[in-house]
Amino acid sequence: MANARAHRLATWLATPAGQRVLAEETAPLAEAVRRAHGDTLLWLGCHEVMAQAVRGCMVRSRLFGAVLPGPAITDTPVLRCLPEALPVANNTLDAIVLHHALETSADPRGVLREAARAIAPGGRLIVCAFNPLSLWGVRRCVAQFKPDAFRGLHLITTLRLLDWLAVLGFEVQAQPLHLQYGLPFQRERARTDDNALQRALRRRRVPLGGVYLVSATKQAAAMRPLKRVATGIARPGFAARPAFGNSNVVPLQLPAARLREPPQNPDYP
Repeated sequence: MANARAHRLATWLATPAGQRVLAEETAPLAEAVRRAHGDTLLWLGCHEVMAQAVRGCMVRSRLFGAVLPGPAITDTPVLRCLPEALPVANNTLDAIVLHHALETSADPRGVLREAARAIAPGGRLIVCAFNPLSLWGVRRCVAQFKPDAFRGLHLITTLRLLDWLAVLGFEVQAQPLHLQYGLPFQRERARTDDNALQRALRRRRVPLGGVYLVSATKQAAAMRPLKRVATGIARPGFAARPAFGNSNVVPLQLPAARLREPPQNPDYP
């Protein structure tokens, strides 16, 4: 089913309507990818638009995670894998781009968990997906009753995506960017330029665009602050030893001399 959804979406992205969507996504994706640094970037998706998007990327090695069989991209290593099971070790990638990979996956939350496992602390996760709270989400609902490329896609709202990213230890630096305010049923005769309404919606950042872009950074392992004890001295060595039930802070047995008031110096009033 996952490959069938990816195949239908890849076929649609090759149409003139899909090419217009890709053309609008390329510049924002390139800007988000340009901020990634490190050794390895993995692009997961069903379309090979990465050749233009990663042109100005500072990452040294770039991989294309293809979920569909097909010819390889020129001068780009291809990794045949599923987004839910990446064949990489923990904390080895510096950036991952999920280009419409959540919609075609059978387990979108599992894809995010796998990305969180593979990305090193400080690495970036870039998500480009269709917005269910838009006219494109209406097309997804209509696709349940007629043959359409959007049939079976798992569309995730930005609020739910941000909640999942926060649980997985990611920090979002900016608000999600919304694109594609036009009608999702436009045909060949549709104009490619924006009308006044679309320009106004984009200028005001109304979260009703058909496509959204989210960029997040994986934080380092969380450090639990230690509680202060009687003398205000923190004992890091006891932080990893559970004691007294669920408590992980051991109270210090202080000498009686330290609990008394210090003697007054007779030379000073």
